[in-house]
Amino acid sequence: MELIFGFKETSFEITGSKVYEQDVLFIDIHKCTTRISRADQDGRETARVDGAITVFSQENRLTYGFFNKRIERADPALTKNLFFYDIDVDVASSEARLQNLHERRCSFVFLYDAQYDPARGSLTTLVLHDEGE
Repeated sequence: MELIFGFKETSFEITGSKVYEQDVLFIDIHKCTTRISRADQDGRETARVDGAITVFSQENRLTYGFFNKRIERADPALTKNLFFYDIDVDVASSEARLQNLHERRCSFVFLYDAQYDPARGSLTTLVLHDEGE
């Protein structure tokens, strides 16, 4: 996401306080559905990740249409498994407005697909340590 939108800082945690970090790309994962299949010893791991990105910024620094322009200009290799919708939503009811900040959002679906081959072998030794040691 950093390469697509050009933000220097990305976070997965939006603080619950009334302090809004400006110009940080916050990624909020709403749902993640995963599946592991093992057909003919060639396993696959797939996932669908539903989420949204949020940015708090002054209006002149993050103008309306910013997300859409960055998605259009991004390298297709970066966006091939990402599907964006509700792009450039300006949250009018955001409490950040009290601090003269705009809250802009963009929702996404990310489709993950990779080979899944966990290491195979046998466990020969197990050493447990007490937390006090």
